[in-house]
Amino acid sequence: MSIMDDIKNLREKTGAGMMDCKKALTECKGDMEQAIVYLRKKGLAAMAKRADRDTKEGRVSVKTDGKNFAMAYLGCETDFVAKTDDFIKLADELAQYVLEHPGLDYMNDEHIKAQITERAPKFGENTTFKGAYNWTPAENSVMAYYVHSDNKKASILELAIKGNCDKAAATEIARGLAMHTVGMQSGWVDAKDIPQAVIDRELDIYRTQAQNEGKPAEAIEKMLPGKVKKFAKENCLLEQPTIKDNKKTVADYLKEESKKLGAELSVVRFVRF
Repeated sequence: MSIMDDIKNLREKTGAGMMDCKKALTECKGDMEQAIVYLRKKGLAAMAKRADRDTKEGRVSVKTDGKNFAMAYLGCETDFVAKTDDFIKLADELAQYVLEHPGLDYMNDEHIKAQITERAPKFGENTTFKGAYNWTPAENSVMAYYVHSDNKKASILELAIKGNCDKAAATEIARGLAMHTVGMQSGWVDAKDIPQAVIDRELDIYRTQAQNEGKPAEAIEKMLPGKVKKFAKENCLLEQPTIKDNKKTVADYLKEESKKLGAELSVVRFVRF
């Protein structure tokens, strides 16, 4: 990939100007993730959520046998190729393979590599396998998935049920929450799930931004807890406002639905592309 391609990619991820992106990549020796952090520290980039999960072009396919759920993402260069019958067929076949072969290292799987190597030349584009998941819900859980209309974004979510209730209704709730994680770009279930390394990175960015604005050290340290709390509210599923009512959090919504169904519902996990 050329430097101009990297600059274009960084601009798309951050919204920063061309020269700022070029300088960031130069300062960070071409490291895309470090360049994003560099721009954010300078206040030149919008919040870059899940930049490592960029699904600009390609297709996500989800398969289920009624019990197990598999999701695979096949990437390509253009939307035109992503919509061709042959590309769609390959994405679906890879997802079916993942469904039928749980527990493998899919990124290094020889069958997946061979299928892409054999069929990619027909697409005339660089074709890459960007990841896959194979999940089975626990005994007292339901699982549901959502694939966005553009087939570039999707999510699988598991919902635990404590008590007896209508599982079909609980599954529909799980599907709605899976849709929410895609629409709101949720990163984690709860604040406690945020890795310390991510929190440390955000604190470093906020601290540097405030220093650049000339704020005194004491004031900066006082504002940091509030910044972390805001970050969690924006990125954690249970703390995000629901799509239908921005005054109600997902946690509040789950409490209401639990009361209606007569059983306690809780999000176990989710994954999304």
